[in-house]
Amino acid sequence: MDTGKFKKLNKYHVIFLVHCSLSGIALFSLPYYLRHVGYNMWMVLLIYGVLSSLLLKVILQLSKQFPNDTFYVIMEKVVGKYVSKLLHVFILSYAIVQVSNIGKSYVRIVQSVTLPDFTITFPALTLFLVMISIVNGGIKSIARFCILSFFLTVWMGYYSNWAFSDANVHHLYPRLHEYHMIDWLNGLFEGSQIMLGFVLIVFFYPYIIDQKKAFKHAAIGIWSGIGIMILICIASIVYFSIWQIEHLLYPLLNLFQAVELSNVERIETMGISLYAFLVLSKASLYLWVAKKGLDALFSKHKNRTRHLFIVNGISVLLVLGPIPLIYQTFLYEKWVIYWGYAVILLPLFLLIINHWKKRKKGNDGKEASAS
Repeated sequence: MDTGKFKKLNKYHVIFLVHCSLSGIALFSLPYYLRHVGYNMWMVLLIYGVLSSLLLKVILQLSKQFPNDTFYVIMEKVVGKYVSKLLHVFILSYAIVQVSNIGKSYVRIVQSVTLPDFTITFPALTLFLVMISIVNGGIKSIARFCILSFFLTVWMGYYSNWAFSDANVHHLYPRLHEYHMIDWLNGLFEGSQIMLGFVLIVFFYPYIIDQKKAFKHAAIGIWSGIGIMILICIASIVYFSIWQIEHLLYPLLNLFQAVELSNVERIETMGISLYAFLVLSKASLYLWVAKKGLDALFSKHKNRTRHLFIVNGISVLLVLGPIPLIYQTFLYEKWVIYWGYAVILLPLFLLIINHWKKRKKGNDGKEASAS
C-alpha cells in the first residue's frame, strides 16, 4: 500500500479522480441510456452537471467538519458504533457490486466485438488482476493511473469529426414539446449511473492536501467529464436517427465504425482497448472504497492487504458466477442506481444528524449553565 504522509493528493489528483469516477464503460452506451429524451439528451447532461455541483457543495460540508477522518470514521462518530457497522456493510456491498458491474460490462463488450469465440473468464481475470496492482499502491496510485488514463484516451475524441462530415445540425434544436415529463424522468434515471461516482470524494477527502479548494477542483473534474459526454452525445445526435439512438446499445462503437483510415482497418477495436484504462480507473476507485470498508469492519481501520484480495475475489465471483440473467439485469440496471442514490444522500443525512447533535449539545450546555 501507498505509504508516507497522510495528505498526498494535489489538485490534479483530485480533478482526475473525480473526472474518471464519471466515465468508464458507460461512455459506450451513453446515448442509449438517454434515449428516452431523444435529441434532447445534451440538455440532460447539463442538468446532471448542475445537480452534481450543488450536491457536491453540500456533501463537502460534512467532510469539512471532519477534515482528517475517513468517511467510515465519520459514520462511527455521527451515528455510533452499531448503526455505522450496518452502513459500512451497505457501502461495502455497493462498491463491490459497482466493481463487478463495471468489469462485467467491459468484458462483455470485449467478448462481443473482439473475442466472439472465447469466454469472458480470461479477460475478466486479467482485468481484475490489474485492478489489484493499481489499488495496492493506495489512493495516490489510483489518482496517477486516472491521469494516465485521461491522456491515453481523450485524443480519441478527435475521431468524432467523422460524424460531423455528414451531420444534420437541426437535430440539436431543443424539442421539449415532443416528450412528456415521464420521458425526462426515465432519461434522468437511466443516465444517472454515469454521474453517481462524484460522491466518492467523501472517501478520499482526508487525503487531499488543499482541502479549502476541494470543491473547485472536484467541480472541474465534474464539468470536464460532462464536456466529453456532451461531445459524444452531440456527435450521436447529428449522426444517428431517432430509431438508431433508441436501438443501438453501443453508439460510440458505431461512431468509430464511421472512421475511415488507410492504416487502421477497425478503429473501434483500438477504442475498446484504450478504454480499458478508463474502466480500470473507475473500477479501481470503487475497489479501493470496498477495501477500506473491510478495513473498517474487521481491522479497526488498519490497512490490511488481504482485504483487497477478498473484495476483489467477491467481485470476480459476481462476474463469473452462475447468477441468473433476470437477477443480473435487476441488480446492474435498476438496483445499483437506487443504491447509488442512497449513497449520495447518506452524507446529507449524516450532516443533518451531526448538526442536530451539535445543536442539542449546545442547548444542554446552556441549560446546565443556567441551572
